[in-house]
Amino acid sequence: MAATLRAGDRLGPYLLEELIGRGGMGEVYRATDNRKDRVVALKVLGPQVPDDPAFRDRFHRESRVAARLNDPHVIPIHDWGDIDGRLFIDMRLVDGRDLRTLLVEDGPLPAERALRIVGQIGDALDAAHRSGLVHRDVKPDNILVDDRDFAYLVDFGLAQADTDTRFTSTGTAVGSFGYMAPERFGDDVVGPPADVYALTCVLFECLSGVHPFASATTIERLIAAHLTSPPPLLGVSVDRVIARGMAKDPAQRQHSCAELVVDAGAALRSEPLGAAPTVIPAGPPTVVPTTSYPRGPGAPSRPIGPSGPGVQWDATQAAAWTPPPCRRSPLVPIIVASVVVLLIGAGIVAWAIVATQRDSPFAADDTSAQSTATATSASPTMSTSVEPGNTSPPGPSARPEPASLPTASSPRAVVPGDLGLSVPMTRPVCDGTGIVVVANATAPGNYPDEVQSYLNQYPGASYLRTDQSCPSLRQRYDDGSAIYTVYYVAGPTQDEVCSLKSRLGPSAYGKWLDTVSDPSAQIAC
Repeated sequence: MAATLRAGDRLGPYLLEELIGRGGMGEVYRATDNRKDRVVALKVLGPQVPDDPAFRDRFHRESRVAARLNDPHVIPIHDWGDIDGRLFIDMRLVDGRDLRTLLVEDGPLPAERALRIVGQIGDALDAAHRSGLVHRDVKPDNILVDDRDFAYLVDFGLAQADTDTRFTSTGTAVGSFGYMAPERFGDDVVGPPADVYALTCVLFECLSGVHPFASATTIERLIAAHLTSPPPLLGVSVDRVIARGMAKDPAQRQHSCAELVVDAGAALRSEPLGAAPTVIPAGPPTVVPTTSYPRGPGAPSRPIGPSGPGVQWDATQAAAWTPPPCRRSPLVPIIVASVVVLLIGAGIVAWAIVATQRDSPFAADDTSAQSTATATSASPTMSTSVEPGNTSPPGPSARPEPASLPTASSPRAVVPGDLGLSVPMTRPVCDGTGIVVVANATAPGNYPDEVQSYLNQYPGASYLRTDQSCPSLRQRYDDGSAIYTVYYVAGPTQDEVCSLKSRLGPSAYGKWLDTVSDPSAQIAC
């Protein structure tokens, strides 16, 4: 068995300087890579791992999974392998705190900051899900936040590809119990909804300071709460969003982490959370017997209700219990018939109106206006994006490409504040990137037309609403009205910002997207 490591030891080319974390798989050190003369975070597995092939497999899988994800909120992996029988991962070192420490030291986060951090982690998870990967261990300990509130998701050691088999033995749960979705305690397929559930738990903890079932004093009670209890309440409309994100049925949750964050943002803006929210228990658990029933013709049976460690259902009760009969309300046929009659009536009226307009001497003008209106209403559904690396605006004679209608498989996400234009509103990350602003909308009653005219004038540009973006941007006009900004992405350096500004003309100006810059200041060029 390999000797225990400590600060000051060497592991191959690495000098271990300071222990900065310890977990189930091993330890994380601040270390110096003498080959490349850089400081890194070095994760080293414990000496017992070489005797556990499954544990070694999981470690190698963490490395492969993290290395293949190309998202700014996933910690980059420099190298991994085996040195003197010790498995290691060489990662970027982030100067900051994990979210657990941040919550312990600072308490509940303001809603805006909580959404900003959770939103970044949601982006990382959605990227993983698009690659067919599920993290399966989302928790505050695995979220790192630097001094600019840029968040990273770490520890994909429990991530599971869609084609992978489970590395855990039957009946053994892997992960942190406080954030585990109900399906994790059974034999059901664990997919992206499990990460949505865990991220919802993290959001609740960011807002309240405690995880949803913190009152459970044992692992058995905690598991039972995940399986049978509704989440507690904060007393505002975001409770509905959290309840959906923590639904027992995975199909009832938000379809993505981005949808969760958008819904939570809209709820918290409509009904803000108090400075010191009170967690209100949502009531006793709903006890449902464990049995099986067919879900449909030819479908396999699945368990109903709690199953797993600490949750028991008496065999006699299970044998005696049968699902309640499905009864149809007598009002259903009446309602259906009424709707059919109304639809028929509306169709007749619409036909009559069209026929009348067709015979009218103004029909040609109306048709022209209707075509214009149709084009206007169709164009907002086009979804476009600006590639960060392509910051050169078109020349003066360039015209925007014609809008293409979306397919049914690519619906446009509804973002509060979006003006429904040909280019969807963006919500850029506050990561220190520089942008060049070319115009600001100044007429509150005419935002859509004004912003669209600027987008037409500057093809390839994007727009944002400053009070829903970074603190480095002026949030509102003096009269309280919102500010919509049309901009191009420049890059992370002052030279890139100034170079793009010089091409766009004297009226353009540069701004940093971060949490510390003065909103009234511009980037000096």
